[in-house]
Amino acid sequence: MLTFMQLFEAYRSLWSNRSLAKEEALTEETCKALLYEAIEKELRDEMTHPRVRQAPEVKFHYAVKRIMAAPLAEAEKLDLIDLHLEVMEQILF
Repeated sequence: MLTFMQLFEAYRSLWSNRSLAKEEALTEETCKALLYEAIEKELRDEMTHPRVRQAPEVKFHYAVKRIMAAPLAEAEKLDLIDLHLEVMEQILF
């Protein structure tokens, strides 16, 4: 598995319009926490108005499609999908 710093940068490249931390002094633990938080917000659709929010399952589907279409290395794609699965399991169970 790639480091959380590498995965955080890969995730940030997927969302150019999102405000994610840009400090150079991010630690591995900070990147992990920020990444999990960002993925959870994405899957819970918290960036959308409550009336038009979609289910986490739908958002997961869109996230996987977005990751697979991104110009990332295969290892980055697989690790990001794995993280999305972890967060999705926390949300559902």
